[in-house]
Amino acid sequence: MAQTDRLHSFRIRVSRDDLAAWEQAAQAANLNRTSWLRSLAADAAAGTRHPGILAGEIRALRRELSACGNNLNQIAHKMNAGGRADPEAALDRLGDLMGEVSAFLHDAHAPKRKGGSRTRRRAAG
Repeated sequence: MAQTDRLHSFRIRVSRDDLAAWEQAAQAANLNRTSWLRSLAADAAAGTRHPGILAGEIRALRRELSACGNNLNQIAHKMNAGGRADPEAALDRLGDLMGEVSAFLHDAHAPKRKGGSRTRRRAAG
């Protein structure tokens, strides 16, 4: 058996809900829970990921999208009531936001590691 440089382990207490969420996130990343947690810790230590900052960016993005939706609803209401409105500015801003959302989602994907997935492969039986 090959010797590993992983000589330390630790235990943490989490709620069942947190554990279930972590399991789901690990599966979505095609990793087992240990590998997923290790990759998060390594990314945080390297400064490449900051979950608190990411959560703040998501909240800000939701506020922006909500504001755009409200503006579009106001324009539609005014136009349906026979009023005049210039939707051009709102549509331009919506297009900009769609680009920002796309870039954000692209950046949020974890980079793939060399050698592909680190999940355990089941032996064909």
